[in-house]
Amino acid sequence: MRPGGTEKEPDGGPIRRNRQTHQTDDAAMNAATLGIASDFVKSGIERAGIPLTQTLEAYLSITFARFIGTTITVDLLTVRVTRALDGGAPRDAMRSLADECLIACAFFERRLRRNGTIRHYVGLGQMSYDAADLTEQAYGFVHMRDVIASAAAPDAAEDPHALVDRARAGSRTARGDLARDNVVIGPWGAQPKAGLLWR
Repeated sequence: MRPGGTEKEPDGGPIRRNRQTHQTDDAAMNAATLGIASDFVKSGIERAGIPLTQTLEAYLSITFARFIGTTITVDLLTVRVTRALDGGAPRDAMRSLADECLIACAFFERRLRRNGTIRHYVGLGQMSYDAADLTEQAYGFVHMRDVIASAAAPDAAEDPHALVDRARAGSRTARGDLARDNVVIGPWGAQPKAGLLWR
């Protein structure tokens, strides 16, 4: 049934429905919210020193705007992603899970690290974007995470274990912070056939 179409009641009389055309999360996608999200992302790009493609910058702004004022579910991400992948979930569902992984990795890192490494959750997000056929977002996941986390990050000193975890997940900002303290993350310590730790 298309928007504004006519259906029949069981007794044969018409029902008029005026459905709104689909909009991307109506409440979140107003101009003011998008403006706030876009400014937030631009400040993160500047602060992190990581340029994003126009596609990724726009995607990140829209994604961040969608989550403004909403409750974010970070619990059981691994279980939810695994079930979705095993069940052949549609692309929209996979994109939504990938977006949750992205936001969770950027804003709820400490909570995620109670149950696993950031590298694990970055991998979940990349896998979910890949399953949604969003290849650029899959490859740009760590950069998008670094950008929004940098925009929100306090200037206080960070936990060195968290920095190492993020660096192993591919974070350029974490590697830069560690390099200033003469710490280099490398593939040593891994099994010779395992390749790079962050891949």
